Amino acid sequence: MRQSRLWWAALVICVLLLLAVLVLDVMHRLYHTQGVFEPAGHHWFDSDADRSMSELIGYLQSLTSSVLLLYFAVAVGKGWTFLVLGQAMLVVVLDDYMRLHEELRGTFIDLLGLQGRFGLRSEDIGELMAWAFIGLPIFVAFVLAWKYSRPEIRKKTKPLLIAVGALIFFAAVIDMFAILAWQVGIEPGAFGWQGRVYYALTMVESLGELASQSAILLIAIYLVLQLARKNREAESEE
Repeated sequence: MRQSRLWWAALVICVLLLLAVLVLDVMHRLYHTQGVFEPAGHHWFDSDADRSMSELIGYLQSLTSSVLLLYFAVAVGKGWTFLVLGQAMLVVVLDDYMRLHEELRGTFIDLLGLQGRFGLRSEDIGELMAWAFIGLPIFVAFVLAWKYSRPEIRKKTKPLLIAVGALIFFAAVIDMFAILAWQVGIEPGAFGWQGRVYYALTMVESLGELASQSAILLIAIYLVLQLARKNREAESEE
């Protein structure tokens, strides 16, 4: 019962944080468009900005998820898929905080002399290459981990895969869509409908990322609590 209360408490906290980010982000936009809610004018409340409140909450959630998944991987015995996903969440934190893919993007542009093509800027192509450079090793490691994991481990991994897939969708796919939308004037600082559409895209991206990170954290907490309950039941039977 206590473990159930812990999980529900974590769920409530995650939902409240998500709502707080949404409300403060809207207040931040209203300050810059209507001049109201002055305390929310700081860039910290802009979910699209680096080191924003939304990103910092995401860092904390992803780091906690990483620790819990790595612990679960070891505690359950040969939980290879959880070992890879736990490391992947650590990479998410390092990438966001240290701006790894942005640095790699510049490196690829300089080394390969990338030029814009297919409607993409050189920065966009460099970013795609950076994501591939970071993501492909993790993908290969996960495929191998899946192959050599026990059936029960694979079953427990599936809900986590859905949440991780959602995180990738919001972090990469929606982000790239927002970049492509620049060609029709949907960009930062735009006025009229283009500005509103850009704001909506950034909100979907930021809130989607945070919701996905929350889901990953909640799944990780559930797995650890479930394992603790089984271990306690096994000890009581002895």
